[in-house]
Amino acid sequence: MYTHPAAGWRIRPFSRRDYRPCYQLLRDCLTEFPWRSPAAPYLRKLFNSLPSARAWVAEEPNAGVVGFLTLRPEVCYIDHLFVARDWRLCGVGRGLLDVARQETGRPLSLDVDMQNVNARKAYEALGWKVGARTGSAKAEQIRLIGP
Repeated sequence: MYTHPAAGWRIRPFSRRDYRPCYQLLRDCLTEFPWRSPAAPYLRKLFNSLPSARAWVAEEPNAGVVGFLTLRPEVCYIDHLFVARDWRLCGVGRGLLDVARQETGRPLSLDVDMQNVNARKAYEALGWKVGARTGSAKAEQIRLIGP
């Protein structure tokens, strides 16, 4: 579907065998967000979104799943986009976003935590723009609109 020969990873549709690796990746990423509550509600949200979402994983033969994305194509909204720490800045996030954009043929949107400065910078470098503020005062987020 989408490969990065130099880095060795490829993107493919999500399958049942990807539940556990995606949960583990989400869990690992959440440790970087001290402003977030425990992982259980986020794992439930992922579990509940997978049956109705389009989802893809980025996989490297030796490392396994190194990133994943879930998309609600009817509204062009990305529910989840997570990339393993060691695989950031290798094009994995960009590749997953490109696949989602190809799926919809329209600009995408997503919400990102205000405190997640690295993710915000990465999206802005890819041409994403702030659309609105969302969430509560405790978990303030911004809605980004893709190019």
